[in-house]
Amino acid sequence: MRRALALVVLALVAFEPAGEGSRAARPLASAGQVSAAVGRDFVRPGETAPLPAAVADSVSSLRAERLAAHIAFLSAPSLGGRGLGSDGLEAAADYVAAQLSLAGVAPAVARSGGHPLEAYFQPVPLREVRQPGARLTLTRRRGGGPTRRTVIRPGTGALFPERVPLVVQGPAVFAGYGIREERPARDDYKGLDVKGKVVVLLGGLPEGAEWRTPELRSRYDVEGRYRHAAKLALAGSLGARAVVAIEDEAFAAELAKEPSTLAPAFFTLAERETPPLPPVVRVTPAVGGQILAGAVPLASAGGAAPRALAGLTVSVELTGRERALKSRNVVAVVPGAHPSMKEEAVVLGAHMDHLGRQGTTYFPGADDNASGVAALLEIARAVAASPRPPARTLVFAFWTAEEEGHWGAEHYCRHPAWPLERTAAYLNLDMIGHPWLREEIEKLVADTRLERGAEFLAAVDPARFIELGLADWADDLGPVLLSAARGVGLALHLDRTGGRSGGSDYREFAWRGVKFVRFFGNYFPGYHEPIDRVETLDASQVLRVARLALASAWLVAERTP
Repeated sequence: MRRALALVVLALVAFEPAGEGSRAARPLASAGQVSAAVGRDFVRPGETAPLPAAVADSVSSLRAERLAAHIAFLSAPSLGGRGLGSDGLEAAADYVAAQLSLAGVAPAVARSGGHPLEAYFQPVPLREVRQPGARLTLTRRRGGGPTRRTVIRPGTGALFPERVPLVVQGPAVFAGYGIREERPARDDYKGLDVKGKVVVLLGGLPEGAEWRTPELRSRYDVEGRYRHAAKLALAGSLGARAVVAIEDEAFAAELAKEPSTLAPAFFTLAERETPPLPPVVRVTPAVGGQILAGAVPLASAGGAAPRALAGLTVSVELTGRERALKSRNVVAVVPGAHPSMKEEAVVLGAHMDHLGRQGTTYFPGADDNASGVAALLEIARAVAASPRPPARTLVFAFWTAEEEGHWGAEHYCRHPAWPLERTAAYLNLDMIGHPWLREEIEKLVADTRLERGAEFLAAVDPARFIELGLADWADDLGPVLLSAARGVGLALHLDRTGGRSGGSDYREFAWRGVKFVRFFGNYFPGYHEPIDRVETLDASQVLRVARLALASAWLVAERTP
């Protein structure tokens, strides 16, 4: 899962939809709502039902010792923690491709000539920026008075984007919350010319219950790289050169905890967005007050009309040393058996990369995410070995650069091996080597006010319980996942979530409206530490999740339209 410090800090700042891998308290519901949720979102201990014979045969073929062997190899010192740009990550990709070839799983894209394994690789062009620097300059001229210049740097009230070096500047305009919506009706750009200008706007959403719908919050009030994606797209389409977003006091408090908000280095895709988005600098209310001084009182800015900020020019400068590098996704396919349904695919993904080395210390990444890669390899092997594959095609994707921003999955979504419009669902496996703790299950039962909760707790074995994240617009997949859990004998809870602020590769699919399922075990004290070794996880736990993922993928692939 993503490690960049700035995003870890900001994940704590604003609203995050419940269930993005967190244990945040869930809102209480009415008794009627709870009853409905229990019926559709839980599988109780001992609630079992047989799987179709072909699925059951493949599920039973998975073995813990094979999973453990993959995890041991991928987390070995010789691979050095599989850091992005390292020989260890390249070796991991070669290993994955070789295992797929041995299992008879074909590459997703047929190619002639070259090494036989080359066809499995999807190149991912990246840029690394070292020694990044940044500054936001406010230049104010009022009438015939002197020019005043204020320079704001990282750690002094601003969070800068991780982008390749650039310099942009322009006259400043204020555009409210930077929103244009028909319902509720609001146009923060009405009568405002923003072409060639820097747009100053407020983060989040306007006041009022009508703005607190899940749809609007997922569009305008998420965290991470897509925090202001919708606002940036609108501002960019109107010709804005850059955006300065004024955040709230919670943002300021989190920012103050860190001496610097710039990592020593970061990675980004070499390919720009299409269409390109303007850079955004997020600032504290104190800095926002300086920007709006004399033009718009910050306390009432949410209700202020759009306007030019007369006499103010804003410059955004990002610096650093760049180098190009190329990493690789590994993508394979098992064609579907049905004449027409095989044109649709279920994509299963797991990221190969981890944190690499820091000095003489390496980070094995056994759970994060050798466990998911091992499971995906064995699922692919089992499906390919079946005499009767699923109706839909299964695509197996092994991602690079998840820890640095989900760039492998993002590149795939821009250049999919299987069209996204014909992707029935995306299943993501990340960190599946540790189960929930009993106290966490107790909290879940209490927070949801589960009917017959005491009975559930008395019967549940934490090792045989899992929570799956499910796209909150994918109601049709819920019953399929419940059936899969019953088929492999696991108690289960479905956590319905928007996914757009999620901490793994499913986020890139969620932003594109692809239904997703999140397979995730639990955090443990060795998360992102050198003790995340094969000896500290339980291969039988990986096996349980792998069997559930295989059954789920197969049943989703068989589901009739």
